[in-house]
Amino acid sequence: MYYTIKGLVLNTKIKDEYDKLITVYSYEWGKIQAVVPSAKKIAAKLSSSTEPLTESEFMVFSGHSSVRPKITGANIIENNTKIKMNFNRNLYALYTAEISDKFAPFNLKNTVKYDLIARIWEILGTCKYPKRAITAFTLRFLKLSGYAFSDYLKNSGAFVNKDIEKAIKKLSNCSGDDIDALEGIEEEKTWNCVETYLINYIRRPALSIFLQKIGKRNFQLTK
Repeated sequence: MYYTIKGLVLNTKIKDEYDKLITVYSYEWGKIQAVVPSAKKIAAKLSSSTEPLTESEFMVFSGHSSVRPKITGANIIENNTKIKMNFNRNLYALYTAEISDKFAPFNLKNTVKYDLIARIWEILGTCKYPKRAITAFTLRFLKLSGYAFSDYLKNSGAFVNKDIEKAIKKLSNCSGDDIDALEGIEEEKTWNCVETYLINYIRRPALSIFLQKIGKRNFQLTK
């Protein structure tokens, strides 16, 4: 049967010589993997609409539940060009995609998560403090996935500086519109605290090493 779904492309892999295997967080079905036939060919029609960090409307053919669905058509809803054209912002966005992939089970619809992913990609295109933005996203996504940082602090007895704890509470509850206006946020210390939680208690996202390199080299982000 054919279905039309809306989805956020989290990552892609080469399936064989010409096909791609993409991981999509869809509005209707949650996280799925689908095959994109001939997407690796030069001038392939579905190439741009199935690239990571793209929101597209997909035409999907799904036969048996044991066989991965195939993407037969797609139209781009949001290309997120602003983040794709900036190396650092693109990297931050890919990190949020990886967090989303690791903490979202397959075939479990969650429209709140969908909106959160789409929103962080939008915010990263223009925000002044992108690392602050991905910290806020990570905290909220972890909470939606049953890994609330506040629960960890409460149950583990881990010590966190009071200022950092206050900053984490602010970031956990702020809206994307307010992310740049927050005061009293020690960005690096707050992120390092959340990153330590990810490293020690949750399987570490592979892109962490690249985010650390960004901090060490003090890249200047293009606004």
